[in-house]
This record gives sequence, C-alpha cells and structure tokens, in this order.
Amino acid sequence: MDAAINYLLRDSGALKSTIDLNRTGMNEGGFSDESYISFIGAIEDLNTKETAQEKAVKDAGDKTAAQNEIVAGTQKLISDVKAAAKSAYGRDKRNLSMFKIGEDITKSVKSLIPLCSYMIEQVQERKAVLLKNGLKQTKIDALIATPAQLKTADDVQESAKKIQKSKTLERDAAAKELKEQIFKIRNFAKACFSGKPEILVQFNPIPKGRGGAGGEEEENPPANTETPKGN
Repeated sequence: MDAAINYLLRDSGALKSTIDLNRTGMNEGGFSDESYISFIGAIEDLNTKETAQEKAVKDAGDKTAAQNEIVAGTQKLISDVKAAAKSAYGRDKRNLSMFKIGEDITKSVKSLIPLCSYMIEQVQERKAVLLKNGLKQTKIDALIATPAQLKTADDVQESAKKIQKSKTLERDAAAKELKEQIFKIRNFAKACFSGKPEILVQFNPIPKGRGGAGGEEEENPPANTETPKGN
C-alpha cells in the first residue's frame, strides 16, 4: 500500500474512534448524522479504491513480466538463427549481413516485431541450409509465431498500464475527498471544543513516523489546545 494512503487510512480510523468517543458533545455543537455517514463512506470508498488500485498495479506488473518473457524468448530465437547462419556461411560477410550478424538484438517490442518479420523471411528463403546447420524446425515455427505473440502481449500490457493509471486517479480522488472531510471535522472540533484542550488533543493527527508518510506534510490543522488570546 502507498505510504501516504496507508497513513491517511490509519489517521481517519483514529479520528473515527475519537468522534465516537465525543459524539455527544459534537452533536450538541451541530455535528449531523449526515456528516458522520459521509465521513465513514469516504473511508470505505478510499479503502475500496486503494484495493482496486493495488490489484491494477499487480496486474500491470504481471502483464509486463509476461511481455518480457516473450521478448527474451524472441531474442533467443533470433540469436539461434544467427548462430546457424554463421555455421552455414562462416565469415562470408555478404551472407552474414543478410542475418544482421554483429548487430544488437533490440529489446523494444515495436522494433522487435519488424525485426522478427525480416528474420522470418531470411529463414524461409534459406531454410534448407539453416536446417543443416543446427536450426530446428520447431524453432522456425516458434519464430514465425512471435510477431503475433509480441503484438498481443504489448496490447495487453498497454491496456493494463492504462487501467492502472485510471485506478490510481480514482484512488487519489477518493483520498482528496477524505482529506477534505478530515480537515472539516478537525476544524469543527476546534470550534466546538474551544477552551477544552483535554478534548482537542484527541483530535490531533496521529504521528507519522520518521520521514513522514509518502514525503508529504500533514494538510490538516493541528487541534487548538490553547484558549486564543483575542481573535
């Protein structure tokens, strides 16, 4: 869980307990059931959307790992084709250049797909020679299948990344709403329990721990524990 979201949920949970302990006094100050229900709903909404965001992050990671596995397998197939070509043509630069010997095999899916298509053409034209120099038919078949596999894996991974971004935006919007409600409640307490530091201190934000949560400063005002001297 994101550190800032974790802190916000913990802080809002502590604030809920404080509200429950002081509900009578708050009600006397005008705190409504609607405000309480809205606050609880905001906590639940953030919990739900944080869970959805974490799931989306994991799914995007899984899809990226699957794509990387296909890329690595494709690179190995192309490397095997090059080895067979070197076995077949020795140091014949003209024939070796047709198999891009000496060039790095790209990791970029967008570049790897056309490279695969090119290598497939070369393999099919010289299939008989390559089969006699270590390249197996199963690897040729696997190479032929790779462009479609790479495109599918890339499409799926890009879709998962978009969903992750969407779920993150939804989660962040829910966090913003909960922060706003916490801000209002703590200021309500400041007005309602003015002059009662023993109660106001209960509404203070929970400690963040060293370095803070997610590197952010607390936006909610600390409860006023002193009687103001002339406003």
